Amino acid sequence: MEDNQYAENYDRSTSFDNDGLTNTSIDLFNHSIDKELLNLVPKSFAKEHSLIPLEVDYVNNSLTIAIGNTMNYSALNDLRLKTGMQIKPLGASESDIQQLIVRDYPSDISLDGFSVEAESLPYYDETEENHDSDDSPIIKLVNSLLRDAIDRKASDIHFDSQDKYMTVRVRLDGELQELKRLPKSVQAPVISRLKIISSLDITETRAPQDGRAVFKNGSKVVDLRVSVLPTIHGEKIVIRIMDRSVGIRELGDFKFEQQTLLELRQLLRQPHGIILVTGPTGSGKSSTLYAALNELNKPNVNIITVEDPVEYQLEGINQVAVNSDIGLSFASGLRSILRQDPNIVMLGEIRDGETAEIAIRASMTGHLVLSTIHTNDAASTVNRLIDMGVDPFLVANSLGGVLSQRLVKTICSNCKAEVPVTSEDATFLSKYNVFPTVMYKGTGCSKCRYSGYQGRMAIQELLVVTTEIRKMITSQVTSEELVDYLKEHGMRFLVNDGLEKVIAGYTTVEEIMKVVATES
Repeated sequence: MEDNQYAENYDRSTSFDNDGLTNTSIDLFNHSIDKELLNLVPKSFAKEHSLIPLEVDYVNNSLTIAIGNTMNYSALNDLRLKTGMQIKPLGASESDIQQLIVRDYPSDISLDGFSVEAESLPYYDETEENHDSDDSPIIKLVNSLLRDAIDRKASDIHFDSQDKYMTVRVRLDGELQELKRLPKSVQAPVISRLKIISSLDITETRAPQDGRAVFKNGSKVVDLRVSVLPTIHGEKIVIRIMDRSVGIRELGDFKFEQQTLLELRQLLRQPHGIILVTGPTGSGKSSTLYAALNELNKPNVNIITVEDPVEYQLEGINQVAVNSDIGLSFASGLRSILRQDPNIVMLGEIRDGETAEIAIRASMTGHLVLSTIHTNDAASTVNRLIDMGVDPFLVANSLGGVLSQRLVKTICSNCKAEVPVTSEDATFLSKYNVFPTVMYKGTGCSKCRYSGYQGRMAIQELLVVTTEIRKMITSQVTSEELVDYLKEHGMRFLVNDGLEKVIAGYTTVEEIMKVVATES
């Protein structure tokens, strides 16, 4: 980058009088100030200290500013901490600076390329800023990283602040992969840019923050959920990418085993009771719930949800977002919506005994309740509810069924090939009385980036609560005793469903082994 023109001018022409004010001859009004620079320094801070940014040098991690008092060390130090850059102050007239602030800073929060949608989320159309790309390298860099992650169909993008650099990683098919390693000098401006597009406070670097934005890349629109966490080497940002174009899937798209799908739909047709979807974080529970709601959504049905956050908007369904700042929790939200004459209620998650108790009582008073809960399998969900403090009698008489699921990677259809069964695979499969003569794997191609996999699918197990199981719940049997009973009566478990999908050529034994290892 060329030498800083303002710094040169400052070295030649700036002098100080006793109070630290300058007699500089710099004519600030002849300089056009980039909007990206204004985003680095909040308007309120600029007005309070009579300063304005002039130029940023990302190579040397420095920010040149004009300031009325170059000896205002408190303001200079605050700005250094806020931006993470070295500050180069140039003296200028306070009145000139204040006029520039009025001229160049927007009167309201208005970012180039953004608008506000009805849900008050910042809306970012990167194509509208293409004319700025040559002058705004950080905008160009952030746009490029977001586009790359979206094009790869990543679910998340991680910006990790390290000691000597910043790493950018993407989660593809459930696994993190490094995308780029950036110089430490761009860490602060990249973080600032990401905060700006998600309407977060760029001056707050010590506390976690959460924000959202809508990013438009060509014809594709995606929702971004942004989480900022302070670490010892700077802030870490994780962005969840939610592609609107994917839409809400149908239950039939999940490759359920035919009998499992039939039983699940029978449960959903019940007028009351509670149906739970269980699994670890990232196992597709929300997608399954949305698909179920989509199937239940009819003009003659009142459906209300309480979610944290609302991930997808469903037409015809009343969706409520949890807001801890105003005391709107799952429990309080559920109490309120029960006064709204709902037929069906969906809770994003049952996290505590209070929510569990209210949900179960609601399911016993004429409402169908759908929710998720964190347990390892369907059978252990029963004791999880009891451990939360719910009376076993209430659990037994309200619980209709539990669907447990995991996501496994699917074989790339472009390079899928038959392979012989290895001795290791044969040993594993024989434990479940499965004896295939041939299996499938992806050999690797450009379409799957030579991984052999592309996309993920769910494997499921469905526990339907029968009269006999209700008696067992009331008598407080252990999870192990319940599993033994379910095995005797032919329930299809996660591993059974997974192995059937291996034989069908959807996934591999290695993927099912991961699920079994997790359950062990």
